[in-house]
Amino acid sequence: MSRLLAFLVSLVLALPAAAQSVVTTDNVRAELLSEVSQVKPGEPFWVALRETMQPHWHTYWKNPGDAGQPTDIAWKLPAGVTAGPIVWPTPTKIDVSGVVNYGFEGDVLLLVKITPPADFTGSTLPLAAEANWLVCSDVCIPENGKFTLTLPVGPAATPADPATRALFDAARRQVPMESPWPARFGVAKSGDPFLVVDAKGLKPDTIRDVYFFPAEWGAVANMATQSARVTADGIRIPLKKGDAKAAMPQRIAGTLQLSEKTADGEHRQAFDIAATFDPTLAADAAPLTASGDDGETLALWKALVFALLGGLILNLMPCVFPVLAMKAASFVRLAGQSRRDIRRDGLAYAAGVLVTFGLMAAVVLAIRAGVGEVSWGFQFQSPIFSLLIAYLFFVVGLNLSGAFEVGGRFTGLGQGLASRSGTTGAFFTGALAVIVATPCTAPFMAAALGFALSKPAPQTVAVLLAMGLGLALPYLALAFTPALQRLMPRPGAWMDRLRQFLAFPMYASAVWMIWVLTQQAGADGVLYALGGMILIAFAIWLLRLGTPVSPTVWLRRGVAALAVLLAFAAALKVEDQPATAASASGGPSAGVGFDGWERFSRARLDEAVTARKPVFVDFTAAWCITCLVNERVALETANTRHAFEQTGTVKLRGDWTNRDPEITAMLKELGRAGVPLYLYWAPGADRPTILPQILTEASVIATLTSSQQAKR
Repeated sequence: MSRLLAFLVSLVLALPAAAQSVVTTDNVRAELLSEVSQVKPGEPFWVALRETMQPHWHTYWKNPGDAGQPTDIAWKLPAGVTAGPIVWPTPTKIDVSGVVNYGFEGDVLLLVKITPPADFTGSTLPLAAEANWLVCSDVCIPENGKFTLTLPVGPAATPADPATRALFDAARRQVPMESPWPARFGVAKSGDPFLVVDAKGLKPDTIRDVYFFPAEWGAVANMATQSARVTADGIRIPLKKGDAKAAMPQRIAGTLQLSEKTADGEHRQAFDIAATFDPTLAADAAPLTASGDDGETLALWKALVFALLGGLILNLMPCVFPVLAMKAASFVRLAGQSRRDIRRDGLAYAAGVLVTFGLMAAVVLAIRAGVGEVSWGFQFQSPIFSLLIAYLFFVVGLNLSGAFEVGGRFTGLGQGLASRSGTTGAFFTGALAVIVATPCTAPFMAAALGFALSKPAPQTVAVLLAMGLGLALPYLALAFTPALQRLMPRPGAWMDRLRQFLAFPMYASAVWMIWVLTQQAGADGVLYALGGMILIAFAIWLLRLGTPVSPTVWLRRGVAALAVLLAFAAALKVEDQPATAASASGGPSAGVGFDGWERFSRARLDEAVTARKPVFVDFTAAWCITCLVNERVALETANTRHAFEQTGTVKLRGDWTNRDPEITAMLKELGRAGVPLYLYWAPGADRPTILPQILTEASVIATLTSSQQAKR
C-alpha cells in the first residue's frame, strides 16, 4: 500500500514538470493565461505568456538591441487551430555598462491570438506551447518551459475571471498603437539615417522623452544617443547607422515612444511606425535648435561675412598673439625699406595664411569623406599633435632668444622658418599663425565654422579662405597703406631686445601645450615632452659646434639627427598614455579647486531639463585658451558662483580635450564646430540660449538672473 501511495504521489509531481500552465525558475515565473474560460468554435480569443522577473533581471523585446535574445513560443495545437505572432508591448531601454538592450523588467504579458475553426467539434481545446527566453542581469541565463492549458468548448465564449481580464486590459494598454502620422527617413552624407514623423500640430512644449525603438537589428545603431527635435511640423530624430553590412533598407520600422503633458498630467504614448526612404529629405537640419547671438541658419553670404569678421577678431585672441607680435616686429625691421619690399612681405604673410587655410580645408574634406564628421580644433585632441606644437613653440623660442640663427644649416627646420627674415619668413609666419589659431574661437566664428563644416566642398573652402583673409587683413592693410607705415617706430637696438623678449611668450605657449598633455596623456606625457625638448636643444647645440669643414661635422650631424628622431619617437609614445583623472572627471578645470560642476552627459542634461531646473553647460577643452580665460574671468568668480547657487542652476561641464563622441554629437546638433560653447536652459525652456564665445561676469550673471526675474 505504501508503495502504491508513493507511486501515485510521484506521478502527480511529475505531471506539471512535463507540461503545466506555470513554470518557475530562480529568476522568472512564467505562466500561460487565457482571456476566456470557455471557447466558442470560430471565435478568436487571446492568450498570453506572462513573465514575472525577479528584481534587476530582464527579458528581451523582438529586437533585443546590442545583446540578448527575444522570447519565442512554439505551439502544438489541434488540427485547424492557428496561433498568431507575439504582439509585443512597448519595451524599456536597458543600459548595461554602455550596452543598450531593449526588453522588459518586472511583469510583462506577451499576447497571442488563438483562432479555432468554425467546425471544431471537440469538447475541449488543448493548448500546448514550448517557450524559450533569455533572462539577464549581471549574467545571462537561457531558460525554457513547456506549458499546457485545456479550455472547454461551448456554444458561447465565456470571459475569464475579473482579475485575469484586468491583466489582459493592462497588457493591451502597453501595446503600441498604429501611428496616425506618416513617417519618412532620409540618409545624411555621413551615411547616418534620420527619421521624420509628419505629426503636424503638435505642441513642442508638451512633448518630452521622444525615443525610437527600431524593430529590427542592424540598420540603426542602438547605443547612439537620440536627440529628437519636436516642432509644429512634426518630429525629427537623427539616428546612427547600425552594424549591418547590407545597404540601408527602403523601409525602417519600429516603435516611437514619447511623453505628452496634458491638463490631467503626463501620459506615456507609443506608436508603431514604418518609415519609407525619401531621397528628397534635407540631410543636415540640426535636431536641436537654440536661441542666441548666432543661432540662426546662415546663408552663404552671411557665413562669408561672419568668417571674415571672425578671422579679423582672431588677431586679438591670446593664442595668436605671440606669433602676431613676431610679425609686428618684422614689420618694424622693414621700416625705411622700399614700398615694394614692404608690400611683398605683407603678401607673403597673407599667402602663408591662405595656403595653410587651404591645406586645412583639404584635410577637413578628406576626413569628412572618410569619417563623416570633423570639428574645428580636432587636431588638438591628438596628444601627438599637442606635443609637436609644444616642440614648435620651444624651437621658435630658442631662435628668438638667439640660441641659433636661421641659416643654411637650419633651413631644413620648418619651425625656424617662421623667424627667418624676407619673403620666406613672412610666409611661414603666416602658416604658424594659422596653426596656433585653431584652438581659438572668436565671435562670429562659431556660426561660420558650423556652416562650413557641414556644407559641400566649395562652400567649405570658401568660408575657411574668408576666415584666413580676415586673419591676414590687418597686415595687408599695413603693407599697402603708407600712412600706417609712418606710424611704426624707427629701427634700433631695441629691436633685438624685443626679439629676445618675444621668446618668452613662445616658451609660455610651450608650457601651456605641455599642460594640455597632462590632460591627454597623464604625467608620463610630460616626461616624454621635456625629454624630447632636451634632445632637440642638444641637437641644436651639436650643430653649432665647430665649423662646416670640421672633421667631426658628419658625426655631429648624425648624432643630432638621432636626437631629433628620438624626440619624435617620444611624440609617438604619448598616444598610448592614459588621460588623467582630472580630464576624465569633467573638464580641464576639474581637480584644481573649481567645485560644483558635474560631468556632462546627455542623460543628466535631459534629466535636469525635464525637472524644469535651470541648466548651464560649459563645453571646454584644455587646449582652448579662450575657454580657460572665460572660466577664470567669468565662470569661476565669487559673484558668478554666488549667482549659480542662488538660482539653483545645474552646472554641467563637457571636456572635449580628448575625443568624446557624445560632446561631438551635441556640437553637431547645434551646428557648432568647436569649443568654447556655452548653453543655458531657463527653467521649463525646451531649447537653450547660446551665450557669446567671449564671456564676462556681468553677462553670465544677467543670463542666470533674467529667467528668475521673468518667473516673478
